[in-house]
Amino acid sequence: MGRPSKKAERTEQILAAFQRCVARSGLEGSTLDQIAEEAGMQRSLVRHFAGNREELVRTLAHWVIGNSVPVWEEFKAGIPEDNPLDYLLDGLFEEKNTNPETVLVISALTFSAGNDPDLAKMLRNWINSFTQDIQTILGSIFPQAKREQVDAVAFGLVSLNFNLDALSPLNIGPEYRRAARTCAESLISTLRNASE
Repeated sequence: MGRPSKKAERTEQILAAFQRCVARSGLEGSTLDQIAEEAGMQRSLVRHFAGNREELVRTLAHWVIGNSVPVWEEFKAGIPEDNPLDYLLDGLFEEKNTNPETVLVISALTFSAGNDPDLAKMLRNWINSFTQDIQTILGSIFPQAKREQVDAVAFGLVSLNFNLDALSPLNIGPEYRRAARTCAESLISTLRNASE
């Protein structure tokens, strides 16, 4: 296998710098000059390797989503047969499974998507895929539950997860994580009751 191309290496370097800038200054506050300084290169090289600002934002979204997919796939592959529910809830609500920098970038991209239909579609497809995976996991744990109920609980878990993660930069404390998990367990109990 050959060495990665110079363009691929530089683009990766720029995207990592852009992510750090967005986590620190927001999407609108991250200028090409800041990104170039963070990446340790000239502004003209940022434009050369990553394109204009609109292209750079879309590339960042693809990159962040692309980096999250293998992590999620590994998580799904590790679901144990004996206790899948606790494993799922640990994955969704334990602080060690949250990357505050990524959360800030996703939040910034989501806010920006209101003015960018292509970005909105990309993020919507990503969240839909995540939600469908949660639906599938819950459906396999509670096969007797109605599909509509499984879908509603999955949406509730995803909403709790994203809202909790969005608050993580505030250092809100473990009591909020415990409360979110308790709320998730209450939602899941409706599936358990439907299965009995």
